[in-house]
Amino acid sequence: MKKIILLLTLLILISSCTAFEIANQMEKERGRECRYNYKGEVQNCGYIN
Repeated sequence: MKKIILLLTLLILISSCTAFEIANQMEKERGRECRYNYKGEVQNCGYIN
């Protein structure tokens, strides 16, 4: 049972990291770039020159 819970936790973690990277990539393709602080909060966003 513990192994199943651990496996599910790892899968959720991996999928959330992948979704975050995909979102960042999509945002860069649209011509915007955001900066984040050490907590992962958005500091500012601007257009890529």
